[in-house]
Amino acid sequence: MVLLFFVKKRIYIKGLIYMNPFYDMQTEIYEYFHSSKKTKIAMWIIVALFPLYLTYACNSIAFGTNEGMTALLENNAGAFLLGAVVVYLIFGAFACLTKRIPLAAFLTALIFLIMPIIDYFKMALLEVHFFPWDFVFAKNAGSFGTFLTDLKVPDMAWNSIFMTVFYFLFILLMKPEIPVAWKKRVIGTPILLVCLYLFCMNPTVRNGYEMFGVSPKAPGNQATNYDSNGFITAFVLNFSSLNMGDPADYNEKYLANYFEKYQPSAESGQGFQNPDIVVVLSEAFWDPTVLNGVSYSEDPLKNYRRIAAEHPSGTMVSCTFGGGTVRPEFEILTGTTTNMLPSGNVPYQQYVFEDIFSYPRLFKNLGYDTLGVHTYQKEFYERDRAYPLLGLTEMRGEYDLHAEHHWNSGPYITDETIAEEVIYQLSQPHDTGLFLHVITMENHSMYLNKYSPSDWDISVSSGILSDDELNVMHNYSKGVSDSDAALGRIYDFVMNREKPTVVLWYGDHLPTLGDDFSPYFTTGNVSSTTAQEWTEEEKAIIDALIEVYNSFISSKIDDYNSSVYYENPSYIFECYREKTML
Repeated sequence: MVLLFFVKKRIYIKGLIYMNPFYDMQTEIYEYFHSSKKTKIAMWIIVALFPLYLTYACNSIAFGTNEGMTALLENNAGAFLLGAVVVYLIFGAFACLTKRIPLAAFLTALIFLIMPIIDYFKMALLEVHFFPWDFVFAKNAGSFGTFLTDLKVPDMAWNSIFMTVFYFLFILLMKPEIPVAWKKRVIGTPILLVCLYLFCMNPTVRNGYEMFGVSPKAPGNQATNYDSNGFITAFVLNFSSLNMGDPADYNEKYLANYFEKYQPSAESGQGFQNPDIVVVLSEAFWDPTVLNGVSYSEDPLKNYRRIAAEHPSGTMVSCTFGGGTVRPEFEILTGTTTNMLPSGNVPYQQYVFEDIFSYPRLFKNLGYDTLGVHTYQKEFYERDRAYPLLGLTEMRGEYDLHAEHHWNSGPYITDETIAEEVIYQLSQPHDTGLFLHVITMENHSMYLNKYSPSDWDISVSSGILSDDELNVMHNYSKGVSDSDAALGRIYDFVMNREKPTVVLWYGDHLPTLGDDFSPYFTTGNVSSTTAQEWTEEEKAIIDALIEVYNSFISSKIDDYNSSVYYENPSYIFECYREKTML
């Protein structure tokens, strides 16, 4: 009785399968491509072209336009083919491992569709491409959800995804399999992976890139790298930057001799009272009133201006734009430039694995209590691991604060919370003093529709900005004015306490107010949506700073025992113009 039921059930299921149109089509396609030697050759040609097509699709998504892809094929076809070699090696490794070509095609397509989409989103957020070292961000991937809510996958990407799915389904219907015994076939996987490693990493093999008309070293300008070589080849070229060698004369003896002249004299510091030190990295703190043709109902930086009128202040050149807070943060805390490191570097996750010099460590060695505070996840950028290596004894994240959490309609804890936490920490007893490093979060991008209009404290008007750009400027003005209010509250507290206190407040980078430098471009503050096309006058601002600090002024600034090191930029510039110290 049981056996009879099983047989009937099986016949019923077969009937359902047979009635499935997809099954009919699969059967016809499979039988056709396996019916003769010629059709089998045609099938394998279709399979062999899949990685080449995938190279095209991947680069198309990254470019986002047909023009970029056309320029790559016309002007640098060798770079396109070099990228195709990488795709073929990965596809071949999967095929040898699984035997089933459709599965290998699916896995390879997954890699080379996801990576350029990540590149697109990263460019939209930070104006920086996707690099090999960005994989260290994998553990923080979930933290980016808030930043991506207003981003959309471009039409070019959807077209490429649709065509790739169609190509994959056709391969699936043909059901090709490698006709080699698994013991012989599986050997191909490690062989191809070794070839992939050597192709991407070995300097001798990389010299062979010249055969494709491609230099084995990535250009210093990453925008040029990705625009001229395409996403895959540019990504591979950046593997040359993963291993940073030590500079010449980098040893303990050389450094000890170099810094000997900067040691303080025996008489210095007599009668000196140790001040508390507060360093505040204010997220995207910038003056929006510099945008041409934009008006505000009130000054978003009124506290900053009243403080700047009485204390040293100025502007600085940041090593990043729109994101990558960790780089200017690292530079401020250590005095070490990230300029020589690969673009998009993450110092804490790539280079900080043991105790290093930093200003927090300097103060810690003097007996100070050292503390880091952030109103976001302390694990982000692995700060919780790296901070102790920089001499910050403790790291407090959003869930470790003593201050009450204050919220508005935006997605982040407000800077009012930071002001209260700073005041709380300064109010605690400290034997020698406190070094407090603080990072704000409220004014982080994305700005489009960030706050409810009912939270807008400042009205923004302009006859040249679009509705979306006006929305962005309303939201940015709300965020930066809240940061300014926190600055004012901290300043008033410090000025009314007895103990000397030094507060360094700085913005880490300019805000990303929209795609393609909008509204900087709309207002005419920059002449092009591409940084490489900016005018010589715009570039001259940076060049002038470099020229000043490479002049005779440099040796004066290097003398940390002199007053020049502490002077404001306007005084230094006047000395440069007069060619003497005033």
